[in-house]
Amino acid sequence: MAKIDQGILGGYSGRIGSVVGYYRKGKWCVRAYQPTINDAKSAAQLQQRSIFKAMIQFASRTLAPIRLGMKQISDMEEITECNLFMRMNSQNFKHIDGTVQIVYSGLQFSMGDLPGVDFRSLQVEADGRVTVDYEPNRISSRAKMEDEVHVYAYLPSEGLGVLCAPASRRSKQTAFMLPDGWASQDVHFYGFTLASDGCASETTYLGSTLEPLSQPAENKSSIENKNPLIEYEERQTDPVSGPHRSGGDNPLTARGKP
Repeated sequence: MAKIDQGILGGYSGRIGSVVGYYRKGKWCVRAYQPTINDAKSAAQLQQRSIFKAMIQFASRTLAPIRLGMKQISDMEEITECNLFMRMNSQNFKHIDGTVQIVYSGLQFSMGDLPGVDFRSLQVEADGRVTVDYEPNRISSRAKMEDEVHVYAYLPSEGLGVLCAPASRRSKQTAFMLPDGWASQDVHFYGFTLASDGCASETTYLGSTLEPLSQPAENKSSIENKNPLIEYEERQTDPVSGPHRSGGDNPLTARGKP
């Protein structure tokens, strides 16, 4: 039975005859009702479903950075931030030997043409204190010194993440504490920049605690006057693997102390 939420002429949720009503991204929508589904359950279908399930689960655990970094473009495309995340990161979820594995160095939590900062160093102390140094990267008038710099830490073994309090572009440094016990585990770090109007930079992979990486990260988000939707289409057809699109060639040094 359908439920009418805004009066007799308003939107509704549920099934009426051959159509189903639902609410999505601030709009009431309808779709055709499909009583039967032709489900062959082939090996390829089952593989794809396991990848899709893994992407949904991962996105639900990392909502904090996704909602910040992908809101503007998701609003432009009229899809949810999670759906945009899955479109952007499908190449980073791979079905190998019966399990879904994630290419953490290729993940993107933000999308846009805002020039990001130039990340220079990442330090992780034994007590869990994380310090990230960066240069403002003022290559464009769009880069404001008040822009926010966010760093996100994700612990795969627990499926948990921590988003640090933002620092300004002018600060040249941000620091925060990891939860107890994280510093000795495999934690992955990501950084992106956010303007006051919601425009974001692309994500830069900053390295991990257990895989020491060297040299400053290459900033892929510093291209001026480029449409982020065009950038997205190029990434979808680019045969180069994920890490090369998010700073994998020149990542940061991350030092973890057990």
